Amino acid sequence: MSELTTPGLTVPDLAPALEVRSLDVHYGRGRSRKKVIDQVSFTVAAGEAVGVIGETGSGKSTIARSVLGLVQPDAGSSVRVAGREVTGLSSRALRAFRRSGVVQYVFQDPQRSLDPDVSVGQSVAEPLLIQGVLGRAAVRDAVRAQFEQVQLDPAFADRFPAELSGGQRQRVAIARALVTKPRLLILDEPVSALDSANRVRILELLGRLRGADVALLFISHDLGSVAGVTDRTLVLYRGELVEVNATSRIVNEPAHPYTRALIGSAPTMRAKGTTP
Repeated sequence: MSELTTPGLTVPDLAPALEVRSLDVHYGRGRSRKKVIDQVSFTVAAGEAVGVIGETGSGKSTIARSVLGLVQPDAGSSVRVAGREVTGLSSRALRAFRRSGVVQYVFQDPQRSLDPDVSVGQSVAEPLLIQGVLGRAAVRDAVRAQFEQVQLDPAFADRFPAELSGGQRQRVAIARALVTKPRLLILDEPVSALDSANRVRILELLGRLRGADVALLFISHDLGSVAGVTDRTLVLYRGELVEVNATSRIVNEPAHPYTRALIGSAPTMRAKGTTP
């Protein structure tokens, strides 16, 4: 098998973007110890877009934090990113894994995720500068290309976050996440902090990323947001996966009562490409 080499990380290029097996996570100690993820297993293929939906407190963000190595799961759990086991990595290996850019994360609130004291162009360039592989000219070209990919005028690179709208800031955050050409992009409620017009624009942008080289893990409490973007959807309820299916089947033929309740809360929602 051929291999893809990223600074600080070598991974098989045919490996799934993400493999989660028997993921268990507890918070707290002693009598206050609480299981928040219970035997969750799933795979995200290279280039696939997968949604994870559930109400607040269902454990969605804990899964994302486990993938990033920010949460240490229980013994017996396995999280592999692009073929690399990330559970149990030493602090040094974990830093190298994050700096490699093989997995990137887009936060809910773009205002808080961007440094207000540097230009947005500098924010997008930062992951490449940390890697230290490309020269300055190549970094500038890469930043320009990412601005164009998210449909922002490259001239915006000289602006500061406070000079941009919420939707523009989220486009910058997505550009920054894509600039390292990750195998996996985690989106944690990426449109929930935006107004309706900007929600539509960001969802359209994510829809265009669908089927590209990067795999998407789209976390949301709103099934309507993931419906037009994802290939498959995982339904998480109280830390357990209760339904996994093609997104169109989840929307139009929900099997679990909890999924049906989610559908019932948005009766006009339809997956992209399905019949109303």
